[in-house]
Amino acid sequence: MSDLDDPIFVQYMQSDDIAMAQASDVAYKHELNVNANPATANSETQKLLNERFTEPHFIVPQFSNEHAITIERPNKEFILAVRGTRPSNISDLAADAQILLNDRNNSRVNSVEKLYKSFRDENPAAKLTITGHSLGAYVGHNIANKYDEPFVGFNLPASPLGILSDNLDYNTTAEHKIYLTKNLDVISSLNKYTKFNDKVISLPQKQETLPNWLGSHDIKNYLPTEKDRLKPRMLKTKRGKNTYYSTPNAEDVRRSSASSASVYNNCIDNPSLEKCNKKINKKLI
Repeated sequence: MSDLDDPIFVQYMQSDDIAMAQASDVAYKHELNVNANPATANSETQKLLNERFTEPHFIVPQFSNEHAITIERPNKEFILAVRGTRPSNISDLAADAQILLNDRNNSRVNSVEKLYKSFRDENPAAKLTITGHSLGAYVGHNIANKYDEPFVGFNLPASPLGILSDNLDYNTTAEHKIYLTKNLDVISSLNKYTKFNDKVISLPQKQETLPNWLGSHDIKNYLPTEKDRLKPRMLKTKRGKNTYYSTPNAEDVRRSSASSASVYNNCIDNPSLEKCNKKINKKLI
């Protein structure tokens, strides 16, 4: 059995958490788009979202910048994805140094918190999940702890100086999950033994990242291949005595050879889908 046949990894691939990894990766790309051309950054990032998600996800420009992006989902929920470290970015390295020294007044946390608060001021009741990789996970985790928001993080950095404060300073009710690789990652592996308030999940490291000496920390470990991304997954849902099936990651949108979105009516091939059943019942009334 290969590492990627691991049942925990299979469960991860079928969960919505993989969408958080996708959003975290796009947050990295958005900063590069902003640096390349601020006037076209949002449209270029939207192209990436169109490629990564089989259902429509939209960047919310007024709550996005070079440090984090806000994404509106098809169900009208939102993702705040905070990007991680770009090694050539001095301000990123300064924020990383603050994490190592367990400086609670982290400059990047303060910056992204302002973005979060501006979103919450206009959307007080919206469901928001905060996510990020590496530095982005640290920033997102701090904000999620402070404001009791759902959180999904990847390779969250852990400072030996913060073991007690990380576990005692916050009392959240929202679900927090931290994904790590099973192989040693000096930046984040300490979480496997010291995080008590969060659900810590270890996944096998992907073969493609093994040659890299920091491969266990690479966000690629949590991203699907193009084949996996486009593969429909069937979910079973019970409504009373009835059982329905749905494919949430590949339901309606298919790409043509020209990469334009076209609507696909999968009720023809899958009449047992819940939405198709509703259409049938409506016709019979």
